[in-house]
Amino acid sequence: MGGILVEVTTKDRICVLTLNQPDKLNAMSEEMAKAFQAAVGKIRDDSEPKIAVVTGAGRAFSAGADLNMMTAMLEAKPVDNKKFIFDFYNCLLSIMDLKIPTIAAINGHAIGAGAGLALACDMRIAANNCKIGFPFAQMGLHPGMGVEYFLSKTVGRAGTFELLMTGDPISAEEGYRMGLFNHIVAPEAVMERAMVLARKIASVPVLPIRMLKDSIDAAMNGNFLDTLHREATYQSLCFMSDDMREGINAIKEKRKPVFKDEF
Repeated sequence: MGGILVEVTTKDRICVLTLNQPDKLNAMSEEMAKAFQAAVGKIRDDSEPKIAVVTGAGRAFSAGADLNMMTAMLEAKPVDNKKFIFDFYNCLLSIMDLKIPTIAAINGHAIGAGAGLALACDMRIAANNCKIGFPFAQMGLHPGMGVEYFLSKTVGRAGTFELLMTGDPISAEEGYRMGLFNHIVAPEAVMERAMVLARKIASVPVLPIRMLKDSIDAAMNGNFLDTLHREATYQSLCFMSDDMREGINAIKEKRKPVFKDEF
């Protein structure tokens, strides 16, 4: 398989990862999954990016797992398939390992594992003509990519049952109503809207960005007292930073802050 399966560009501390198999609707093969994990690893080891955007080349975000790959798995032993599936999903879900926030710029349909990748991102901007769906059960397959975990936290138990039991794709409008998307925009405006959000976040000092990435996820799975303790710890560290001092001075002097942006 030739060509760059996952393109990575970084500008103004914003990193963009693009699934790059438009002729196959960015269907996820083992090779693409490994390329995606490698790309995420480079971002994770780089202190420069403050936010990452994930999108797809062409007219789809991703049509899900590659059907040729799935066909081959029909002949494999369950023990081999379990290891393969776990490793395959972990490659794609490595996006969750980043210590910076992530945005899925859903430029077209996001189906199956492709929808799972979108849900694994922290925020989602979707084209208003896209469909998102989880047709695992419709082909006789249990869902993957942790979608029941993500959906249950987003649309609740009843919504998760309907989306996964029927497998019916839903419109961007319905996905927005259910809380799957932060914003829906015209197809040609998806990346522009994602970059507006990314630039706004990137204007914030890197220290609270990274702290928020950790604390928001922890708050969703923790209790209120733990959240207060974590806030006190992180705020105490922020008060030691030059950027915090600059932020306060800028407010006093009624000017825009100039952050050193060090972490």
